[in-house]
Amino acid sequence: MSYLEDDLKMALQRTEPSADFVNRVLARVNQPPPPEPSWWERLTVLLRPPRLQWVAASVILSIMIPVAGVQYRKQQRMRVEGERAKEQLMFAVRVAGNRLHRVQQKVLEMGRMETRL
Repeated sequence: MSYLEDDLKMALQRTEPSADFVNRVLARVNQPPPPEPSWWERLTVLLRPPRLQWVAASVILSIMIPVAGVQYRKQQRMRVEGERAKEQLMFAVRVAGNRLHRVQQKVLEMGRMETRL
């Protein structure tokens, strides 16, 4: 057998509980339930010092929110620049198309003039 199997067998061996186990369980069962906290005690829970995980979460959020805002603004700026570049490109294509059309008209006119001669 492997060491893992031996370790598992040893860890999962049945062991007898201590002699006072039954007495401890029965004593715990027979105890009265803890009293219900009053509304004032529930309110004071909110005023206790924050736990470490809440502090860590708030620090992380206070860093992430501004970073996300900066990234969002950067993306908006890039989108606006892209739209502006698209408009400039469309204008350049229109200008080039108009010039090409004029040149084509001149070539056609020159062709007509040559056929007349």
